[in-house]
Amino acid sequence: MRSVVIALVAPLLLQACASQTPYKPASKADARGYTETRLSSDHYRVAFSGNASTPADTTRDFALLRAAELTLQSGNDWFQLISRSTDKKTQTSGVDTGPDFVPQQTVYQRCGLLRCDTVVTTTPGYVGGFDSGAATTSNTYTSEVEIVVGKNPMPTTAESYDARQMVASLRRMLIKP
Repeated sequence: MRSVVIALVAPLLLQACASQTPYKPASKADARGYTETRLSSDHYRVAFSGNASTPADTTRDFALLRAAELTLQSGNDWFQLISRSTDKKTQTSGVDTGPDFVPQQTVYQRCGLLRCDTVVTTTPGYVGGFDSGAATTSNTYTSEVEIVVGKNPMPTTAESYDARQMVASLRRMLIKP
């Protein structure tokens, strides 16, 4: 009985101690953090992937922060959003009373400016152990923006942003000492 209680409480404690993905470049060993791809001399794709403790809004804000920093690093003053999207990956895993190969279902949701698409994949997986009576579900988000950068004067479109103001605002709001 004691081992069952420990097995039930341990995941809750780990989740309580888990913290969101810090603002940092993604490494090959850990795909969490930001990445950037230069598409042309003034066109970039920037993405931020978070863990299960990182809210979707935070991944979007971190992608925008990196876009603003990249704009300044490239010697420019402003950036304009060409596109943006947030992918949601939901993983549900259940626990069986004994070892067995059962299908694991993963749901991907990709949201753009106008609509969301949902993709469901099923793969075989090994499940075994005690019967918890409940499945666990976790969501992870990846936000991506495509930007065009430039020097002043800044366009007057609604999707154009002053990179210096964006960095100052988002750093103050998002990055806690």
